[in-house]
Amino acid sequence: MTVLLIILALVAAITGGGLALFTIGAVGAIAVVIAVAAITGAALYLKGVVVKVALATTGVVALASVGFGGYNAVQLASALGGFNGPVDPADPTALAAADAKIDTAQTQAGFRVELTEAELTAILQDTLAEAEDNPIRRVDLTVLDGEDGGQGSLQFDITFKNGSLTGDGRVTASLEAGAINIEVQKVSLGRLSLPGVATGAMEEIVDTVLDLNERLAESRADVQSIQIGNGRVLVTGTQGDGELLTAGALLDALAANAAEIGASVTPPAEQIGPGSVNATTAEGTTYLVALGDSLAANVGVTAANEGYVSRIHKVLSERDGGSIGLRNFGISGETSGTLIRSGQLTEALAFISANVVAYVTINIGANDLLGHLGSDDCSEDISTPACQDRLTPALEAYRANLDRILGDVRDAAGDDTPILFLQTYNPFSLGLAGLSLEAASDDATDQLNAIAAEVAAEHNVTVADGASPMRGTTSATTHMLDTPPDIHPNGIGYDLLAQALAGVLP
Repeated sequence: MTVLLIILALVAAITGGGLALFTIGAVGAIAVVIAVAAITGAALYLKGVVVKVALATTGVVALASVGFGGYNAVQLASALGGFNGPVDPADPTALAAADAKIDTAQTQAGFRVELTEAELTAILQDTLAEAEDNPIRRVDLTVLDGEDGGQGSLQFDITFKNGSLTGDGRVTASLEAGAINIEVQKVSLGRLSLPGVATGAMEEIVDTVLDLNERLAESRADVQSIQIGNGRVLVTGTQGDGELLTAGALLDALAANAAEIGASVTPPAEQIGPGSVNATTAEGTTYLVALGDSLAANVGVTAANEGYVSRIHKVLSERDGGSIGLRNFGISGETSGTLIRSGQLTEALAFISANVVAYVTINIGANDLLGHLGSDDCSEDISTPACQDRLTPALEAYRANLDRILGDVRDAAGDDTPILFLQTYNPFSLGLAGLSLEAASDDATDQLNAIAAEVAAEHNVTVADGASPMRGTTSATTHMLDTPPDIHPNGIGYDLLAQALAGVLP
């Protein structure tokens, strides 16, 4: 009888504890195990009638736990293991509206997408229909407001393809380096509340359904803000593959005034000239390492030695000797977020850690801001609420991302290696007073550069003023008067940027 009691007690502890874990959480599970163990211990100590009572009690607990747990286990297996069956079709009107918004965002460097409950639900249903090994037939979504105006959450109710079990839960979202992280706050299946490992398993299903990153990844989207509440989800960000200049009024103004602008601005003379390395790599005993966006990647000129990286490498080689090598990691279209996530930062840090590095140059930030400035919301007046709703989260995200970038580079390079940060110029600073965006965009660019200067100071990084030399000259130093307009520098513009870096060399 004692052996039988111990076996039944063990069964009760496992099944009762497991059942409690799914219904009342880990603390309840521990309490159940302790209670059963206490009954068993008392029964073993007292013997006699108490043993029989304890045996009967423990047996009832065990059988009830096994029965109830088994019933729910069958339901759970039926729900999560049944992949056959149709998915409810998405609401066609809501899906068309959502797709139109996302398609528009994918053509713009700076996007702001607002999705209603109905539109987001339609996206989820459309995603479910395409998902493999999907046990869910339908998800109904409700947007919940946050406390005191803070971040809200998404309540979802799940109907499975098989069985009578239903599910519900709540998720919220946060950002890390421009990527959306879906966080499961609560998940329940029927009577089972799923904490711990069970929640982790459900997170995989939820991530599949709610993965907005998949919708934007093809355009290398960098999400700068996500807001949940007031019956909608609002996503603001930029993407490297969109057109920076999308405002019709701005493009018309540039075309109308191209001749006047071109005749009124005299380009400055080159001082440094093209570099001696017409490539992104060159061997050496020590290295200049460059990180950045399309400027580091030499977009706007026909050869790598015409970019600012090769030009500043030339200055360093002539000053310090010809043994300085070059490793340019710059990628066109990078934002401060994608520089972290795309692999550029990781590769650069690995190279810096494994080699003797004499200097590091970094430029990043133009794509965080300029796509918004070139949008319809900002092209006439950046002080409007619609434009500020774009710029404010962009600047906040830029500060956080740049802090990580400069901190990581400083840690890898060490305290004694000079790190030079090249501030962003304003391509709309054409030298024509009649362009309404010119002065306003100078102000916005100054805000971006002020953030860069503050963050750089925190990491002992030297700042080079890339904005002032280009101000009022971009009609002659960039391709802004080309058809179509292009913000990138020509050879003269890149020479000015290299001069800015040369002017702050230690």
